[in-house]
Amino acid sequence: MPNVKQRVLITGGYGNLGSWLAQYFYQANYEVFILSKNKKHFLSSLQHHFIECDITNLADCKNKLQNLQFEFVIHAASFNDTFMPDYASAALEINTKGTRNILDSINISSLKNFIYLSTFHVYGAVSGVITEETIALPRHDYATTHLFAEYFVKQFYLNNKLPYTIIRLTNSYGCPLDANSSKWYLVLNDLAKMAFEQKQIILKGNGKASRDFIWMQTVCEVLEKVCQLPTAPNDVFNLSSEQSFSMLELAHFIKLALQEYLKSDIEIQVNMDDKTSTTNLMVSSAKLKQLVPYSSKIQFKEEAKKIFLILSNQKKK
Repeated sequence: MPNVKQRVLITGGYGNLGSWLAQYFYQANYEVFILSKNKKHFLSSLQHHFIECDITNLADCKNKLQNLQFEFVIHAASFNDTFMPDYASAALEINTKGTRNILDSINISSLKNFIYLSTFHVYGAVSGVITEETIALPRHDYATTHLFAEYFVKQFYLNNKLPYTIIRLTNSYGCPLDANSSKWYLVLNDLAKMAFEQKQIILKGNGKASRDFIWMQTVCEVLEKVCQLPTAPNDVFNLSSEQSFSMLELAHFIKLALQEYLKSDIEIQVNMDDKTSTTNLMVSSAKLKQLVPYSSKIQFKEEAKKIFLILSNQKKK
């Protein structure tokens, strides 16, 4: 924990992961600045500076940022709602152009590290072991726009001496800090909500599909460690738990959580018509762990209970 408050700018700081980061860095005694298009009030107990800014507007970014100084920037703002109409165009505007606009507007002279939160989806791989040496072959616009943004970060390192760290993150999970979050479609949130409201979990597939899940608290801890490195590594790193869990395993964690929360049992249904076979995918974080050692706890049950509490409080209103 730093003795003197250092200033951290978190773009997308009211978002699903961004809000966890804002809360964590505030509690770690940083001076927190949140950049967002709209102010939200669910973090009212957290003393922070709000910067109202549209990252797709370069003039707005320059007007709001060029006269400010930060030791750290965590660029977490991105458009991930791939089911939305015209997603490709919006993702290019926000994920790629938005990153370029932020880079063009921040004061690099005081900056110790620009942390860009990219995604492991840039690899496009569905099986095998992924390392940072794996060739990036993105399969969709979410991945492609993040990879494009990575190149802008590297460009500013080469031409403007930007100190940077690119983090290719796997599937982060945790109870939304905002009860009105738009991210209830995320798998843990979705299944926990289904279990609480319907008293059953119905999986669309056979439950064999697996993903690398990493707890948001672990993500926060790792990024704070990266901030405290003597110098920015100016490199790309995977950030994962190095553990894969199937959808059926996740459903069973949620079932246990509800059993403890409501003292009642629920049924898990799988789609037996789905003949998709399981694939083994491991995202290696060995490179990052050499720099900032960490371990990732399994917190599905604990986070599901927090989700149940939010839903219980909403039900009482």
